[in-house]
Amino acid sequence: MHRMDGRLKLLCMLIMSLSAGFASEWWHYLTALCFMFLALFVAKLPITSLLKDMKFFAFLILIVFTVNAFGIPGDPIPKFPITSVSIQGVIEGLRFAGRFTVIIMACSIMTGTTSLLTFKNVIEWYLRPVPFIPEVQIATMINLTFVLIPVIFDNYSEMMSAQKSRCIQLRKNPIERINFIVLPLLSRTLRRADEIVYAMESRCYSEVRTRAIFRANKVDWHVFAVCMAFLICVVI
Repeated sequence: MHRMDGRLKLLCMLIMSLSAGFASEWWHYLTALCFMFLALFVAKLPITSLLKDMKFFAFLILIVFTVNAFGIPGDPIPKFPITSVSIQGVIEGLRFAGRFTVIIMACSIMTGTTSLLTFKNVIEWYLRPVPFIPEVQIATMINLTFVLIPVIFDNYSEMMSAQKSRCIQLRKNPIERINFIVLPLLSRTLRRADEIVYAMESRCYSEVRTRAIFRANKVDWHVFAVCMAFLICVVI
C-alpha cells in the first residue's frame, strides 16, 4: 500500500467512496468494510488510532441516524416503546453510517500511506491536461491545507487545556466561551500560515519544478481492477 502508485491509489479511494454512495444491500457495506480492514492490515496502519479518531465523526453519524429514525415514515418497530421510530428510518440511518464509515476509512488509508509530496504530485498530474487551470498552485494549496490541519488540531488541544486551567468552563455565557477559543485559534492559524509563506519565499520557491515520474506495476493494476469490479457489481 505504501509503495502503490499514487495515481491509482487516489482512483481506488474515489472508487470505494462511490461504491459506498451507491451501496444499498447489506453485503455491499460488509464487503467494502472487509476491503478497508484488509487494506489497513496490509499497510500496517494503527487500527486503534483510527477507531479513536472515528469518535469525532460518531456524533455526526448519531445525529443523522436519529433524524432518519424519527423523520422517515414507515412501519413501527415491534415491541419498541417509542412508536415514532420506523424500521425504514433505522435502516436508512444504518446505511448512512456504513457509507460514511467506508469513506472515512478510505480517506484515512490514502492519507496514511501517501506522503504529502506524492499527494501533491498526483493532483498536479491529474490537473495538468486541463486547460486554463494552474495545476501547480492548486496542488500546492491542497498540500498546505493538509499541513495546516494537524497544526489547527494541536493548537485547539493546547488552547483547550489552557482555558480549562483558567476555569473557562465556569463561564455561563456560551458566546463568550466560544470567543475565547475561536478568535485566538484563528489568529494562531493565520500566523502559522504567514510563517509558512515567508519560509517558502526565503527558500526561493518557484512553480517551475522537476515533474514527478510515476510507475505502476501489476499489483497496482490488480488492486485497481478489484476496486473497479466491486463498483460495477454495486451499480448493477
